[in-house]
Amino acid sequence: MDRQLDDGGLAVVAVSDEQLARLLRVVVGAVLLVVAVLAGVAGLRWVAAADDDVPLGVVDIGFLQDMIDHHDQALLIANTYLGRNPVGGAAPYASEVLLFQGRDLARMEAWLTDAGLARGDAGRMAMAWMGGGVAVGSMPGMQTAARIGELAAASGADADRLFFELMSDHHLGGVHMAQYAAENAQRAEIREFAGKMAYNQQIEVVEYSQAVERLGLAA
Repeated sequence: MDRQLDDGGLAVVAVSDEQLARLLRVVVGAVLLVVAVLAGVAGLRWVAAADDDVPLGVVDIGFLQDMIDHHDQALLIANTYLGRNPVGGAAPYASEVLLFQGRDLARMEAWLTDAGLARGDAGRMAMAWMGGGVAVGSMPGMQTAARIGELAAASGADADRLFFELMSDHHLGGVHMAQYAAENAQRAEIREFAGKMAYNQQIEVVEYSQAVERLGLAA
């Protein structure tokens, strides 16, 4: 671009044909990108609306009910740790559990409520939707009352180490269930939700392992 002065002494920018063409391509490209994004959002909303008409299947319901109980214990573990260690080394990770798994819980309960269903009965056999059948408290990754009691009594580095140990085991057990739902649930949005859950919890387990090393908690 060349700057020239007009008769009034004001600076005028002279734009070459090539520069003008490049500018137009940028503007048009930006407009097309916005249109594409808006179209994509509209398409996702249409798919979601259409998916609402798909009834919850056996896997969908079983996964939601069992994972609600599984997430409930994750919140219990996080709150138990934070009760004595609000500024401990693992506190940011425990707070993330409360935030993200609390959000997941609300969404899972909403799906059941919309379908006229409730949480699973405490005395049911869990994981029957996966071709198995165990007590709710025996689902993979579920921690015993004794182990949670250990966490409640711990402080300092011992609490940090125990939190990461319990939550890693808990997450890996949930991954197994979420992966099955991601492959077998009837409703697409629940398959997607379960797939993201499995991925995120595996990432968090890696982050816990890194935190153990960084905080000098490895045995």
